[in-house]
Amino acid sequence: MKQTIFLLSFLLVAVSTSALGQSGPSAENGKVVFDKWCTPCHGSAVTVGGLLGGGPLPGTAALGVKYKGELPPLLEERADLAPAFITTVVRGGLFGMPITRKTEISDAELEDIIAYLTRSQER
Repeated sequence: MKQTIFLLSFLLVAVSTSALGQSGPSAENGKVVFDKWCTPCHGSAVTVGGLLGGGPLPGTAALGVKYKGELPPLLEERADLAPAFITTVVRGGLFGMPITRKTEISDAELEDIIAYLTRSQER
């Protein structure tokens, strides 16, 4: 009896895990995760009551300096971001950008962010 219950439990977990994994990355959820974790540095402008001015945020400003107008400094406006590059920068950091641990942004959430940032490339 215990073996039957164990087997049925195992099959239920395997089927539900498989079904959950088939939904694929969500650009909509990617936008939510991006807004929470990325927009504070990579958003368009400081808008906190106008106290800090309307200039670009640190990540956006740094990309503006780096690209000198050749590429948009706002990540959400880019059409050239490769999934592997996004993963590498998020997990490993780059210059002033810190690493992002899986306890902050899970692998599934990172896939959602990638779906969001690369959504224009699919059209």
